Amino acid sequence: MKRLFCLLLLFLVSGPAGLAPAAPQTLKEGEALMGRFEQARYLRGFEKPILSEGVFFLMPKSSLIWQTETPFFSRMVIDDEGLSQSVGGAEVTRLGFKQFPGFKLLRETFENSLGGNWQSLEELAGAKLIPAADGKFSLRFTPQASGLNLPFAYLNFSIGDFLEMVEIVKSNGDRDVISFSEQRIAPVEEVKAAAQSARSAQP
Repeated sequence: MKRLFCLLLLFLVSGPAGLAPAAPQTLKEGEALMGRFEQARYLRGFEKPILSEGVFFLMPKSSLIWQTETPFFSRMVIDDEGLSQSVGGAEVTRLGFKQFPGFKLLRETFENSLGGNWQSLEELAGAKLIPAADGKFSLRFTPQASGLNLPFAYLNFSIGDFLEMVEIVKSNGDRDVISFSEQRIAPVEEVKAAAQSARSAQP
């Protein structure tokens, strides 16, 4: 009886702790992702962060659409050519990857992290996902010296089934903290249609 009690106690103590965290979800061929985001931008000299929120649409190997709904409407599209941003339907910013190659790395990290392609990011970061006690993972991505003018110093990722949060830290100390929610995998054409519908719904 005493031996049985000891075995039961050992199972209760060591059993759950020995379970490996579930791997994050990864987009398959023909799949895309959409969801919501909240962004807090911390700037030097300001006590409170600048807050914004909206929706995003990821079509792997095609484009990432980042549509802010509040405090004002804007739409950013990152594709193979570069980054463009429009406000009120008028383009206000365009950055080509040929002129700003550092932004291409940012695009790749966002596509890989949102799409669950963590193996590629581990190779870029030279580090492995770190499992946490709550069954989630974390990863710090610090780019190695490349001579590129990068838009960030390092990135901190917090991962559950999907990417839950990314902290973008810049060399001057400014940082963005972006939280993701309501993420849903769907066929590429469905996500494209949802992105077009969201664009048409702008005020």
